[in-house]
Amino acid sequence: MCSVKPLITLLATATLVSLAACNTVQGIRQDAHVVKDKALDVKDAVVDKAIEVKDKTVEGGKAVGQSVGSGLEKAGEAVKGAIN
Repeated sequence: MCSVKPLITLLATATLVSLAACNTVQGIRQDAHVVKDKALDVKDAVVDKAIEVKDKTVEGGKAVGQSVGSGLEKAGEAVKGAIN
């Protein structure tokens, strides 16, 4: 006749392993959520920085355009002054 003790030990071990696996899966899910949240934070920071850089570039472009316009105006006035 078969002893019940090894069967109970096997059943207890199987239960513990399945509980540990469940716990591990839950931990992996939580870690995945943390990583996803961090990735979204980093993405948002990168997008914000890109927008900031773009805005500064646009402002710089406008300033350069105004400087060139002023330079052309002054050059035009100098040419008119030289002609007259």
